Amino acid sequence: MISADFDGFRPAPYLPGRHLQTIVPAFFPPSWPPRESETLQVEAAPGNRLLLRVDRPAAPRGTLVLVHGLGGSADSGYMRRTASLALSRGWITVRVNLRNCGGTEALARTLYNAGQSDDAGSVLESLAEAGFARPFTIVGFSLGGNLVLRYAGMAGGRCHAAAIAAVNPPVDLEASVRSLERWNNAVYHGYFTWRLCSLLRRIRRVRIVPGPAADPLRIRSVRRFDELFTAPDAGYASADDYYRHASAAPFLETIAVPTLILSSRDDPFVPAEIFRSAREACPRLTLVQPGRGGHVGYWQAHPPRFWAGWAVLEYLEEVLGWSERPAGGNPDAISRVF
Repeated sequence: MISADFDGFRPAPYLPGRHLQTIVPAFFPPSWPPRESETLQVEAAPGNRLLLRVDRPAAPRGTLVLVHGLGGSADSGYMRRTASLALSRGWITVRVNLRNCGGTEALARTLYNAGQSDDAGSVLESLAEAGFARPFTIVGFSLGGNLVLRYAGMAGGRCHAAAIAAVNPPVDLEASVRSLERWNNAVYHGYFTWRLCSLLRRIRRVRIVPGPAADPLRIRSVRRFDELFTAPDAGYASADDYYRHASAAPFLETIAVPTLILSSRDDPFVPAEIFRSAREACPRLTLVQPGRGGHVGYWQAHPPRFWAGWAVLEYLEEVLGWSERPAGGNPDAISRVF
C-alpha cells in the first residue's frame, strides 16, 4: 500500500477554510456534459430500479461509474464536474442515481442506505451485458464512497471494476454520525436531516413508508431518522446495528483491485482518524489525505476547479497504465503519491 500525507490541493484564496470549501462550491453552476445524456435503467434488486445518466465521448477508452452521496443525485455538482472532466479524457461516464434519488421515487420499493453495496455490482454487471467499453472503474463520493468500498471488499476477486476510488467516504458510519452531531456541525446536521425528510415526503407521494411524519423539526437528527426509517426499512435492528454492518471499514482488507481513498484532514464530519487502520488493512489501497478541501469541496481558483475529480482520474489512469494523460492540476505533486 502507498500511503501519504499529501497536499497537492491549493484552495481558492476566496475559499480558505473547511466550511467555505464544503458549502460554497455547491452553489457554483456545475459543468454539464457536452450533450444531452442518455438514460438507462438497471434492476438493482426485485422491485428496485436505478436510473443512470450516460455520456459518451467520440472514442471511448473505458467506462467510469460515479456514485453520489447522502442527499445527492446524478446531477450533483461534484458528479457533473467529474463527468465533464472524464469525458474530455475519453471516458464513458455513468452517473448513478441511488434508490429514490434524482426523481426516481417511483422506481424503488425501499429506501437507499450505505449498505446497499450490491447495487454497485448490479450496475457494473448491467454495463458489461450492454457492451460498455472496458476497463470499468467506479468512484463514490461521501456516502457513495462507503458503498463502493464495501462493494469492492465484499466482492474481493469477483469485483467487476478494474480500479476504485472514494472521496471523503465515511467508512466508519458511527464515528462520522457522532462527528456530525457535534454542536459546531449543527448547520450540516440540520441540512442532512432536512434533505432526508424532504426525500421521504416525496417518496410517500407514490407509496407507503411506515413511521411518523417526516418533519425535520421533530426528527431533529440523522441518527433518529435512521432509527425510525433507514434501519427498519433495510432490516437492521437499530441505527447502531445499521452503522455497524453497513460501514465499509471492516471490508477494506479484502479489496483485490487498486483503490484510492481521498479524504481531507479538515473534513468537518468525516474524521481523518477513521482511516488510520486502513494504512495497514489493504495492500491494494492508496490513502491520500490533503490538509485542506473540506467535505467533497476541493475548489481551486484555476482549472481544474474541482481538484478531487482531477486527482481521482489521475490515479485511475495511472494504475491502469494509461501513459497519455491531459495536463492540469499539479502533476509533480500527484506523481509523488501515485
